[in-house]
Amino acid sequence: MSRAVLADENFPLPVIKGIRVAGHDVLAVAAVCPGLGDRVVLDLAREEERCLVTFDSDFGDIIFFHGVASPGAILFFRVQPVVIEDVLTAALRALTEVPDGFIAVVGRDDIRLRPFTPSATSD
Repeated sequence: MSRAVLADENFPLPVIKGIRVAGHDVLAVAAVCPGLGDRVVLDLAREEERCLVTFDSDFGDIIFFHGVASPGAILFFRVQPVVIEDVLTAALRALTEVPDGFIAVVGRDDIRLRPFTPSATSD
């Protein structure tokens, strides 16, 4: 399953390239409009109907505590240290496993889901 993705400015270029090679449509913030604020990035992901991939935890706070509308899904990566191969493997797994309607905390070996709305359910 191919997915439309918005890669936040902090997302590593080699991982973006690997996601593209795997057949996903990736728009990279760093390439098209660097320096966008977090709320504008969320707006762009929502308007373009793209899943947001990021290392920035602020997006969850903006949605859950400030009421900003969410995109289809957010994949928040917590992979430390950042090893490109590990992040790419985790990203490809998460892009196929995480449904819309969730923010996912993606680690090397696990994915934790939290619904954007109380009515959504996780597996």
